[in-house]
Amino acid sequence: MRLIERFTWFHVLLISVVGAVLVGAIVHFTRPGAYVASTTLLLNDRPDLLAGMASATGGAGDPGPSLPRIQAILVSREIRSRIVRELGLAELFDVPELEAQQVLLEMTSLKTIGDDGIDITVTAYGYARPRFAVLGYPVSFERARSLCAEIANAYPEQLRSYLREQNLEYATGTKQFLDDRYEELSSDLEDTRDRLQSLRAQYELLDPDSKATRLSERIRMLEQSRADAIAEADAAASSLTAAEAELSEIETRRVASAVETRNPIIASLEQDLAGLRIDLATELAKGKTAQNRDVVQIQSAIDSIEQQIDDLEDTVVREVGEQPNPLHDSTLQRVVELRVQLAGAKARRTEHERLLAAARREMAQMPAVAREYVEIERRQQLETEELASVERALWLAEIEEARAKAVQQFSVLDVAAPPLYRRGPTTLLSAGIAFVALMLLQGLLIIDRRWFGG
Repeated sequence: MRLIERFTWFHVLLISVVGAVLVGAIVHFTRPGAYVASTTLLLNDRPDLLAGMASATGGAGDPGPSLPRIQAILVSREIRSRIVRELGLAELFDVPELEAQQVLLEMTSLKTIGDDGIDITVTAYGYARPRFAVLGYPVSFERARSLCAEIANAYPEQLRSYLREQNLEYATGTKQFLDDRYEELSSDLEDTRDRLQSLRAQYELLDPDSKATRLSERIRMLEQSRADAIAEADAAASSLTAAEAELSEIETRRVASAVETRNPIIASLEQDLAGLRIDLATELAKGKTAQNRDVVQIQSAIDSIEQQIDDLEDTVVREVGEQPNPLHDSTLQRVVELRVQLAGAKARRTEHERLLAAARREMAQMPAVAREYVEIERRQQLETEELASVERALWLAEIEEARAKAVQQFSVLDVAAPPLYRRGPTTLLSAGIAFVALMLLQGLLIIDRRWFGG
């Protein structure tokens, strides 16, 4: 009690200063300070000339991966593990590699800049005396200052390396597959040609331009035409369902009824049209030009039938439009076109199936050696076409491989540099708060000593 009575403002000031210094020292040596560095990536917006060469139209190709894909790769475990191993973060933090990857994820933040930019910000924490680090990792201020910049710059470096490796691996794998397929097809084609040559030598009277050959070509065209008709019917049915959804149920039935009453006419026209198109393809396959008289006559007949179908569509539109509450012109026209198109596609499919069955029956009546020759010749044609496709794909794969090695999919707009200033620890603030608190507490003791029996 006597000590308190002899307590003066000088003692208050002295104890407050000593306490503030002690608190400041504790905070300075045990609390971390943060260094922040950032780098900015800009996606490549320039035309990719190599991809343009590989495109069918020769136009500019895709400049590179999308922004969301780049972000997903940057935060992936693959990129983090590469950075951890490159910079030795597991040894620096004295933790297992998986924990070092998690620490790296917590140190990093990504922010998009517009539509084609990414800012990578890295925050590294350090201590004035790393051995006093209780809650963090033993990294000094100076090491943390350089570490944040090293990590920020490692992200674009590892990203570029990863993209190049993945693209190159894909391109190389594709090229290897195409190389193998090319060799396989070349071998098959050589065997097919040898078999054809053997048949020609064995059966001298067998003419490659014989009836069997022409019949085989007709079967091939009929099969393709039937497949096209089936695909057209499916597409028309799908589009018709969507278009009829815009009309009322009564209006839909009205249009369907108007078209169905003309189905026999549509079927007859489409069957004639299918036959004419097969005849046209056959004449052109013989080497005749578009100016040939036979070709001109067939084309004229095709144009005439197509005009009749267009006139029929217009008639249905006018008929339905003259009913009470006429439909919207564009929707009505679209539904009628699709109805007629669907009916026509079904009629063509039926006609092609009939013609195909007849051609196959006729082929079955040919001598066995003729059928074998035609089958082998057809196989040769298919293998030649596939080989040409593989050859072009192989050329594109070589371009893609060169592109994977040469094209830069992004550029580093701002390179990270070690920061000049540190955030924290709050040494002065903590010391100031401690000084004020000690002054207030001791001041209360001096002001009211009666609490201690004074």
